[in-house]
Amino acid sequence: MELPAESEVFTDSAYTNYEIEDQLIETDQIALKVHRKSNAKRKDSVGAAFIKEYMRKRVETAISGIKGLFLRKIHAVTFKVGC
Repeated sequence: MELPAESEVFTDSAYTNYEIEDQLIETDQIALKVHRKSNAKRKDSVGAAFIKEYMRKRVETAISGIKGLFLRKIHAVTFKVGC
């Protein structure tokens, strides 16, 4: 994935990998904004945690809106050819 320098990528706590975070910031100048778990080694400031939670809610709302456009259930029917 090609991202411009000084980009910020908001990720879920499942992507907690401190080595990759450090490498991205050093080489590509891409800030990986990980929503931290409560037992994370690197704690977020209150302001950073608020911004990450705010962005996460915006993404989840957008995905929910897109998901609402799809059918919940597909009714599949097999037609018999020739009786």
